[in-house]
Amino acid sequence: MTLRRLAAVGGALALFGMGMLPTNTLGQECSGLRPRGGRWVASAELYLDRAARPHPPDERRDLYQQALDVLAEGFVQQPENPQNYLLAGRAYDGLGDYVGADSVWRKAEEMWSCYHGKIDTLRYRAWTQAFNRGVGYYRQGEIERAAEEYESAYTVYDRLPQPMLQLGNIYAQQATSAESEEDRTQLQQQAIEAFETAMATMEHAERLSLEDRLQFSRAGYFNLAQLLAFQQRYEEAARAYEAFLAQEAGNVAALSNAAVVLTRAARQTASQAQELEEGPEKEALLAKSDSLQDVATHYYDQLLTREDLEANDYHNVGIGLSQIGLHTQAAEAFGKALELQPYRANSLEDLGLALFYGQQYDTLLTVAQKLVERYPLSENNLNLLASAYRELDDTQIALELLERRNDLNVELPDQHLQLEAGEGVFTVTGVLRNINLEPGSSVELVFDFYDDLGELVASAPLTVDAPEQGASVQFSVSVESAAPISGFTYKLADG
Repeated sequence: MTLRRLAAVGGALALFGMGMLPTNTLGQECSGLRPRGGRWVASAELYLDRAARPHPPDERRDLYQQALDVLAEGFVQQPENPQNYLLAGRAYDGLGDYVGADSVWRKAEEMWSCYHGKIDTLRYRAWTQAFNRGVGYYRQGEIERAAEEYESAYTVYDRLPQPMLQLGNIYAQQATSAESEEDRTQLQQQAIEAFETAMATMEHAERLSLEDRLQFSRAGYFNLAQLLAFQQRYEEAARAYEAFLAQEAGNVAALSNAAVVLTRAARQTASQAQELEEGPEKEALLAKSDSLQDVATHYYDQLLTREDLEANDYHNVGIGLSQIGLHTQAAEAFGKALELQPYRANSLEDLGLALFYGQQYDTLLTVAQKLVERYPLSENNLNLLASAYRELDDTQIALELLERRNDLNVELPDQHLQLEAGEGVFTVTGVLRNINLEPGSSVELVFDFYDDLGELVASAPLTVDAPEQGASVQFSVSVESAAPISGFTYKLADG
């Protein structure tokens, strides 16, 4: 069962305005060294005021640098004046040195507690400018420069999660196209660290509305969980999904994914236990594995009792239940998928397997007969039907079916058959294996396509030239349809 994706935070969040929080400190008790003037403060303010006016970029940078040079002298001559450090932060900000700005603003606030509100506002203003530049670069496709600006934004103001969410997305996207496994792993780890930082920041994001905080938190936890799962850190992934579900309890993708990673965590833990000798440590790991599996089963049970899922959802639930050996419940899930899409080939095939492993042979007989009727060139389907008859003590028919399997000249392995949907175009892809035909012989088939009501929508012929005996050849067959198509069958053209 694969992990399902949820829409992540977009590639570039909306730009932010320059609004500021009030900085009034009336009535607030201040501690530390009281700010005061001085020639260094006066000179720096003059340079900063001039820099705030329209100037060419080079001249503006020179003015910020002159202010910083003056204040550097003030640090030495008047080290007890926090005003020097406050103004130096503005100069560093103007120069785009956010590490420097962060450093001196921290110093200023340590020296004079009532600077908190003012510095918070200055930091947010710098954050806004850097973040918006990052958004602009991202939209222009300049990803590296965007990442640098997001880093700068978070450096200067670490009380908003958006830059780290954006960095997480960038690293996760880069990981998908990494040239080596080492690079992929490293980028995934960088993305994980960015999302973890964003989630930790959420607790202090007073400037965010509750709605935005929940939106960013959900996206961050979901993306974090997927990345942890990719690195096989399944227990951590489960905790991230659980944090997501605490905010959106009924989300199908999160419930399904949480069940998947918990199942994998249980197997991982059980595997670790098997490497140990008998004793308390092994028993503890096995108990932990059982506990993880119980939680996974709980999630699957939640999904199975719902009546609002799509066929894909029920199918994925069935896969998960099969993996943990709950074949009766898996059969129920595949059955619900088929109620919604009666000609869904993979659900019918997996239903047959669930019934076989669950020893429900009477029901299996009906399902396997349907499989052989719809997909007659599958050795697996003929084997399944023969097994059903054998288990029901009808050995003669079982032997006849095995002979029919042995008489096949070609096979269409069901594991390779896939239905793909495009814009008004539906395509079945698969593989034809030549068992006993003369190479170059034509195999003529007819594919029928069905909608969610089980109604025939379209048919299409297919001719495949047989490859060398024992070899396979890929094929595809397509139809156009305004109505959605969710299933298919095939038969020999002369059959």
